Amino acid sequence: MVALDQHDESILRLRLRTLSLIILGALFLLVLWLFYIQVIRHSHYDKLAFSTRIQRERIVAPRGLIWARDGTSKLVVNVPVYQISILPGKLHGRDELVSLACEWLIVDEDKLRNKLAEWIEKYPDEREMIVVQAADKEQISVLRENRELFSFFRLVMKHRRQYPEGSLAAHLLGYVGEVMDEEVKRSSELHASDIIGRTGIEYTYEKYLRGVDGVRIVEISADGIPIGEVKGLLEGEDNENAVGSHPPVPGADLILTIDLNLQRAVESAFTWERGSVVVMDPRNGEILAALSRPAYDPNIFIEGVSEERWKELYENPDNPLFNRTVQATYPPGSTFKVITAYAGLKNGLISRYQYMRPCVGAYRFGNRYFHCWKPEGHGALATLGAIVHSCDVYFYQVGELLTANQFASAGRIFGLGRKTGVDLPSEAAGIIPDHAYFDRRFGKGKWTKGHLLNYSIGQGEILTTPIQLCVLTSIFANGGRMVRPHVVERIVDADGGLIYENNAESIPMPVIEQDILRYIREAMERVVSAETGTGRATAVPGIRIAGKTGTVQNPHGKDHAIFVAFAPMEDPEVALAIVMENAGQGGVMAAPVAREILSTYFHFLAGEKGLSRDVVLSPRSDRGSEE
Repeated sequence: MVALDQHDESILRLRLRTLSLIILGALFLLVLWLFYIQVIRHSHYDKLAFSTRIQRERIVAPRGLIWARDGTSKLVVNVPVYQISILPGKLHGRDELVSLACEWLIVDEDKLRNKLAEWIEKYPDEREMIVVQAADKEQISVLRENRELFSFFRLVMKHRRQYPEGSLAAHLLGYVGEVMDEEVKRSSELHASDIIGRTGIEYTYEKYLRGVDGVRIVEISADGIPIGEVKGLLEGEDNENAVGSHPPVPGADLILTIDLNLQRAVESAFTWERGSVVVMDPRNGEILAALSRPAYDPNIFIEGVSEERWKELYENPDNPLFNRTVQATYPPGSTFKVITAYAGLKNGLISRYQYMRPCVGAYRFGNRYFHCWKPEGHGALATLGAIVHSCDVYFYQVGELLTANQFASAGRIFGLGRKTGVDLPSEAAGIIPDHAYFDRRFGKGKWTKGHLLNYSIGQGEILTTPIQLCVLTSIFANGGRMVRPHVVERIVDADGGLIYENNAESIPMPVIEQDILRYIREAMERVVSAETGTGRATAVPGIRIAGKTGTVQNPHGKDHAIFVAFAPMEDPEVALAIVMENAGQGGVMAAPVAREILSTYFHFLAGEKGLSRDVVLSPRSDRGSEE
């Protein structure tokens, strides 16, 4: 028994030593592990702990500003607004607080909850939803003073576009809008709720106007409430994926070719409901003013457009969002007669002094009569007189001599039938029909010379945009040189450094017959200066103006009034095109508008251009010709 007890006691001591060694070993390993964590890996775990209480926030770069040509007048600026968003992930069990928040913020609770339910169904990732696009002072105060109570709301300052001149040049400037989900998926540079250009130069120059976003490091509490900004990450940060705080880089500024005073004058002179005006420098294609009516105020987009308001704009039959300057197409009417005359003279089918059969108010072609705008007729006329009086019968006879391809060839020389290349989106190309076009349109052998008679006076299948008509006029003004219209003159970065400058000049076109061009220019001057000229209502004392009236038949209503002009005749520095939808006759309605614009340009703005102010303006006369 004693031997057995001694044996058991030795086994017990052995086990005790073994257990002690195990415990000591475990304690040793624990100490080593704690040493490793707290000493060797201290920096790493300290950063992990730090990262759990910081949040990286993107600072959206402000868009570049847009200036008028003087470089001092701002056409588009940024204004700070506070946006309120709700965080769906933090709403659990807070129904009563949501109700209280809606009461204090004066937000319709039922609408908010319905919208939130739809939002969560659409975006199950619990992304934030915008509740108020531009909060007022009371709403901002409520959230700032109760940020712990209403931690499920987020208040963020953002920049929104503002247009100080309201609807002035709205279609040219364009507007901005939030990106759509599809756009975010297609681009790694876009994020939800970003603002991008949708129309106008806001769209065309998006890559310049859009800056480079910055990053802000914010320390947050366990409840997700921001405590304060952290200027950078930990000292000695070597994590290549970590990003320190850095400010955003603002977008570049655009300096336009638009003369603000002239733009105001154009908007004031054009009192008609629908139409367009383009005023351009024929020497280099700079657009000095551009108008499309009806217009809209892009400032309505600052606080976000409701679905009802957007539908009202989008479905409006007058289409106020449509930029008629570059998107709308119209038959050019009698303004095209200068092209018909050029085609007839260049192809040797008529001569300058050749008289056609007298105009008696109509021209018989087959068993059909093509009427002149003047029922009693113009009598016998040569080319110059036919342009001055805009005699339809004369040009019917020229059209009977020309082929469709000869018409099209002459039109293309002057920029018709193709886009001008203006730096505005959605430009229409128009139509300048040739033989192949008529075959496609009516079928081979199924169209006649009668179509070309309509063609000769700018009716029928031919379609042009106001910007094309201005380019056409510029080519006559500058002596046969092609210009590319443009709106942006310079682009500069946030520090004023030059990024881009448009030094565009007109391009000579050797194919143009200079003697014919000069002859038609003389006729265009007489359109305005002659006592019986169809554009005499445009005359401005002391300024030699050349122009051409047009009245476009409209099967859907009253005729469209068109007028094109350039001045001064001896050294043209301005060309314009005016289209007034359903206004009537060009000489009666559009020509007086041109007079007001040219009067302003040459007289009231003379000081800016070094011109004399000593010319006394006569009272405006709305008297015009019938054409």
